[in-house]
Amino acid sequence: MGEYKLIRKVNKERKRINRKRLINQDIFKISVFFTILFFALIGFLGAFLVFQSGSVINNTYNKRSESLKNTVHRGSILAADGTALAVTQTGEDGTDTRIYPFGDEFFHVVGFDSKGGLGMESSYNYYLLTSHADIFSRIGSEFSSSKLKGDNIVTTLDVSVQQAMYDAIGDNEGAAIAIDASTGAILGMVSKPDHDPNSISEDWQAIIDDENNSILLNRATQAAFTPGSTFKLFTLLEYYRQNNGNVGDFEYVCEGTLSEDGHVFGCPNGNAHGYEDLRSAFAFSCNCAFSEIGTTLDLERFAADNKQMLFNTDLDIDIASGKSSFSLEPGASRFMVMQTAFGQGETLVTPLHLAMVTSAIANKGVLMKPHLVSRVTDSDGNTVKNFKPSVYDRLLSEEEAAFMKDCMRAVVTDGTAIVISYDGNYYAYGKTGTAETKTNKEENYDHSWFTGFAENNGTVIVVCAMIENMEDAGITGLSVAKSVFDAYFN
Repeated sequence: MGEYKLIRKVNKERKRINRKRLINQDIFKISVFFTILFFALIGFLGAFLVFQSGSVINNTYNKRSESLKNTVHRGSILAADGTALAVTQTGEDGTDTRIYPFGDEFFHVVGFDSKGGLGMESSYNYYLLTSHADIFSRIGSEFSSSKLKGDNIVTTLDVSVQQAMYDAIGDNEGAAIAIDASTGAILGMVSKPDHDPNSISEDWQAIIDDENNSILLNRATQAAFTPGSTFKLFTLLEYYRQNNGNVGDFEYVCEGTLSEDGHVFGCPNGNAHGYEDLRSAFAFSCNCAFSEIGTTLDLERFAADNKQMLFNTDLDIDIASGKSSFSLEPGASRFMVMQTAFGQGETLVTPLHLAMVTSAIANKGVLMKPHLVSRVTDSDGNTVKNFKPSVYDRLLSEEEAAFMKDCMRAVVTDGTAIVISYDGNYYAYGKTGTAETKTNKEENYDHSWFTGFAENNGTVIVVCAMIENMEDAGITGLSVAKSVFDAYFN
């Protein structure tokens, strides 16, 4: 009887211990679950702050931004040297008016703050409506119900570069962008047609009612065009890669024209370049040589490498941008391969994308992230936030970049861009392009392209320029770039 009681007691204690163990296990599982949930929340908040907070803050549906207009005078947008590009003028009745001292010249890049906004006025709206005024100004504002002065945006824009670019494009439709290759700082950005932002509110209805009016489109960042021979940069790089850099034995005899699948095409005006090595074929922009090069490439690898070169990819930049597209797939017809290889076909590029790739070539293969703002200051000029240069990605190896740079130098010294050969102030490198295109006009004009860079004493500036439907042979992508190089280095 005593043994039976002892056994019951032992079993009872064992069950108690087991129940306690199960309870402890449940508590442990719940603790682990909430710990994981906590760190996941921290991770999400961190990712939001780094990658998404800016877009949410500046979203036009964010009522917080609208409410700030009632308490803060919108801050100024300044060029890199402090020149005012957008300022707020307050009338005697307290009404704020946004003033753009340069009118049309900075229309797309600086933008405007009414009717939904455009450019930096939209992208940096929250900063401009945030005030880091001193404590006494804040207290005074509370008691007097007056507005505080908003923070200022100090951009990377160079007024002389912007004006040279704007004047060089003239009355043509087109776009241009200039970037400091070593930092990614955008020095200038122009898109035409444009409009005076000082009168945007008065003219708004007429603008949106005009179906053929594209002044709100930033051609430098949002529009994609047939690249013409500037695409030979990508064909050249791919040929170099697929041959492991062993391209010294390349030779070709250009007879001026080729025929394929019932189509006749070739070099401009049927000009025969004769014997060429790879460097001279690139320098003289030989369509025949590059169409043949295209037929030797592994198309699957070509597509993969162009994806890595930022085709079919959203670009990370401060203001709205579009994608470049490359669609040549394995199984494409020989004719389409040949067309694509020298820049016709179905491939499209944005000036921004082409400028970014050119920047990587100029910077030993490393692409710095393009940016428009260097810092934010309070109304007294004290810095409250810095935007430091950062690496976007490595697009090419150093060896590949050196090879591409050498070929781009040949374009200037011996080829189609000899007009910008060394003049004592800078050395230039580049690639010209003429894209055949169809328009709604009676005549069919071509797009004129140039992408390249100039350097002197360690300073390197990249310019990509495009004149759309070129009518005046004297105004080309190349002439625009030369004007910018001259203004910057002279």
